[in-house]
This record gives sequence, C-alpha cells and structure tokens, in this order.
Amino acid sequence: MSRVSVVKSPGKPGDEEVYGMVKKSVDLVGGMESIVKPGQTVALKPNVVTGRVTAPGVTTDKRVVAAMIRLCQEAGAGKVLVVEGAGYFTETAKALELSGIKEMAEAMGAEVVDVDRSEPVELEVPRPLITDKIRVSKRFMDADVRINLPVMKTHDQLLVTLGVKNMKGVMPKPMKRRFHAIGVVKGIIDLNKTVPIDLTVLDAIVAMEGLGPSFGPKVELNTVVASKDVWALDRVASRMMGFEPEELDYLMEAAEHGLYDPAEEPEVVGEPLSSYTHRFERPPTDLEFAEGVTVISEGACSACRGTIHSVVYDLEQMKKMGEIRDLFIVVGSNAEPPGDLPNTPIIMGTCLKKYENQGCYVEGCPPNNDKMLAAIRQVCDIE
Repeated sequence: MSRVSVVKSPGKPGDEEVYGMVKKSVDLVGGMESIVKPGQTVALKPNVVTGRVTAPGVTTDKRVVAAMIRLCQEAGAGKVLVVEGAGYFTETAKALELSGIKEMAEAMGAEVVDVDRSEPVELEVPRPLITDKIRVSKRFMDADVRINLPVMKTHDQLLVTLGVKNMKGVMPKPMKRRFHAIGVVKGIIDLNKTVPIDLTVLDAIVAMEGLGPSFGPKVELNTVVASKDVWALDRVASRMMGFEPEELDYLMEAAEHGLYDPAEEPEVVGEPLSSYTHRFERPPTDLEFAEGVTVISEGACSACRGTIHSVVYDLEQMKKMGEIRDLFIVVGSNAEPPGDLPNTPIIMGTCLKKYENQGCYVEGCPPNNDKMLAAIRQVCDIE
C-alpha cells in the first residue's frame, strides 16, 4: 500500500513553519534518509510555468523549494539542482528569475538548470501508449535522486495538474508541443513511465481553482502533501480538491495500463481527508469560451484551446470583452474557414497556414497571447 502524507497548518504559515511542514510531510513517508544518501546529486523539479503571472498558487512556493534544498543538504547531498522548463510563451530563464526561485536557490548553494538551454537526452519509452521516444533534460535524468515539487491547481486541459502533469517541465519546448498535438493524456503517462521519481512534495499552501494553471482564483489550504508514489499522491490530492478519479482521464487510463491498482486505496497519514470540504471550481474545458466568440474547431490540440481561454482572460482583465462582437476563430488541423461568415475570421496556428489568405492569420504552435490579441484588436476594431 502506498503512503501519502497530508500536513496542514492551522493558519497562513511563516517561512520556518513551511520548512517544518515539508520536513514533517517527508518524515511521514520515510524521511529524507530513505531517499537521499550522502554525496548524491539531487534534482528538484518545481513548477515555474510562466513569467507573466508569478504568484502563490501559480508557481511552486519558493519556500517549499528552499525547504527541500535545505533538507537535501542536511541529508548530505553532494549537489542539489533545481531543474525547470517553463511553458510555451515564456523564456524559462526569465520565469525562474521573476519567480525568485533562481536567486533563492543559488544563494543556498543549489545549481539552477534551464531545461531549454541544457542538453537533452532521448529515452526509450517502456510499453509506449503514444510515443516510442521522449526527450528530457539530461541533467535531470543523470541525477541520483529526482524530486517533484508541483502546485495543486486545476487545469484547462486535464482538469487538474498535480504530480504527474508537473513532470512535463523536464522536456524541452518542442517535445511539449508534440505532446499536445499527439495527445497529452497518453503523453504524460508515457513520460512518467520513462522518468522515475523518488519523491513528490505537493505545494497546496495556496492552490488554484477555475481557470488554471495560471489565471484562476486562489484557494488557501495551508497544506503540504507528500508521497514516494506519484500516482497515489495524485489520487489523494485530487480528492482533496473534490474530484473523483473517474473524472480524470489520465488517472483512469493509467489504471487501465496497470500503473496502479484502483482497488487498493493509498494509506493517508497526518491530516484526514475529511478536513477538506471545499469543492474546487472546475476549469472551462470545452469550446464555449465567451459571449460573442465562436470557435470553429476540428482537431484542435489542447495547447491552442488553452491559449484561447488565456486570451479571453486577458481581454476580461483589460475590460475589453464588452467590445467583442461576432469574433470567429478557426482552429485545429482539420478545420476549414466557412465561406459565409459575417466577419473576417482569425485563422489560428501553424497547422492552418494553408488558409492564411482566408482570414487574419496568426502563426504559432500555439500562437502566443500577444499575437492573438493583436489579431482580435484588428478584426474587432478595438483600440
């Protein structure tokens, strides 16, 4: 039976209390001495998804990362790496700097590794579901110990992003794009089969609901969750959020392929799950984006759908959604622009370049928010 620890603070924790929470969570699943041996190289994988929005609930709390660096050093680690690759639209180096994690980690004697600027290694996928080979950070794979440090969030493509999804950050951006094109659910399962993790410590001090992984409302849970079994951690953490495993495609598919036994419940130690009664607001995952916006989609990948949600959020924050009338977005490798639209459509994405003369074309895989906003301003005549 896999063990999952849940450690909760009665209030908003201070810096030293965060260290104590992380230590207790690890102690409850065997302690650092069972994970890190003297002289070993340890790679930590936080979630630093974006430089645009750096805040609690979006990126891994740097105090959690600091606590893990300290615990690894106290266990005698010879070297500690902090390894990350940010999302599509963000330069990883900038995201690491804006999050404060780079400055903090280097001050503590850890080395920061930018996945997009470091050497990748190609790995064979055992019993592949969707891809035979995966490219990941060589520095991460070469480490003796690998520790996953995700944030508890909803996700506009997978409903939740926890330990399993967070591992996507060890891949360079072209590989991430390929995952979204070929199927992110099977992709992250193949990734987690290929890249073994020794420990996952989930930051649920400030979580996120609604339009995750970057723009949703914050939920203060003041909690840290830990397990040596990432599948067990995701099962427990998603229940804390009010999700049942049957709602989460990646958990159901992982069970079908024997990565865990759904009949065997993880052992939860520490805080009981009954303490968590808040049902997280579900993220928007369909193609109903906003009033005045019509999306014509056939074969659209999750990355492009996520971009549209993100752009709508940007327009709402700019208080411009009220100026949107009859906006048509054509997206997806199999989509075609209709010939009878009342307004010029936005043709979105590299896979539709063949139709670039039939509308306002926005290139990218996926296009970034700035290019999409510029196109929307043009076709909707917004200043």
